[in-house]
Amino acid sequence: MRHKEDKLDGLLAKIVARTASPSEIEEVERWALESKENFETLNAIKKLWQEQPSTPKVRFDEGKIDDIWEKGIVKNSEKAFSYRIFLKYAAVILFVFGFYSTYYYFIAANQEKKEEKVIEYTVLTNPAGKKTKHTLPDGTVVFLNCASNIKFIKAFNSEERKVYLKGEAYFEVANNVNKPFIVESNGIATKALGTIFNISAYPGYETMKVSLFEGKVEVKNPSSEKQPILLLPGKELQVNIQDDSYATGTFEPEMVAGWKEGKLVFENENFTEVKVKLERWFGVEILVEGNKPNDWKVSTVYEKESLKNILLDLQYAKRFAYEINDNQVTIQF
Repeated sequence: MRHKEDKLDGLLAKIVARTASPSEIEEVERWALESKENFETLNAIKKLWQEQPSTPKVRFDEGKIDDIWEKGIVKNSEKAFSYRIFLKYAAVILFVFGFYSTYYYFIAANQEKKEEKVIEYTVLTNPAGKKTKHTLPDGTVVFLNCASNIKFIKAFNSEERKVYLKGEAYFEVANNVNKPFIVESNGIATKALGTIFNISAYPGYETMKVSLFEGKVEVKNPSSEKQPILLLPGKELQVNIQDDSYATGTFEPEMVAGWKEGKLVFENENFTEVKVKLERWFGVEILVEGNKPNDWKVSTVYEKESLKNILLDLQYAKRFAYEINDNQVTIQF
């Protein structure tokens, strides 16, 4: 009998140290179910232990064990020695098991919350040299310009209609008075119900433009205290990203949205602006040799023209040499 009790004490010690094997844990569980006395003893220990003020200490608490012991959990003197040892282990086990049960409960709950908060996005990306047309889940039609991308949640139509834009896109928004359509770009939110508008918001530029063709849109910087700007058809809002200043004016539809019809538009643009647009439009890299000119003011429209034809046309007026090697263009001044 002494051997059996010593073995039980050893198993309890292993459980406390978290080194017990599954079979050893099962053996302790079987012990608790061997008799009503074992079962009641274990329950009494648990109950009295829980009634005591608890402190977060994973160690033996001699005072507490003695207190429980003196309340007469085990009154049989023949079993007192063995059960007193067991009581010490059980007290720690109950604390440790209770601690880890609570720990894993909250960890699991938090994990479930994290999993619930995971939002899946759909991202549509155009490299330089490519333009595309897309229909969003709510029926909104989006023309996406070169070197641009839009991102929206996969539950777009059921939860919210919000699109994140980098670059340039033309939107024909499906009407839904209960769910405003929002485009966020460079920290600026453009909200519409059912309307047609163009946003140009390429990274690296100080300004972005919102041009309204039909309907109404509201433009606001959510992080600013400024009142939102309401645009009417034919109006364009230019937003300075650096200082959050706004300027409104009118625009020519072809100059703003001609790109979706295959028109490369230049409007009073300098050499650097022309270079960047050509790189984006054709997906090439342009290297410059010599001194870049500072007197370029190019205003013209090229409709479905090749890069070679455009460079030839510009060459007549601007006097430069060029060489095209696959996706690399060298311009010499």
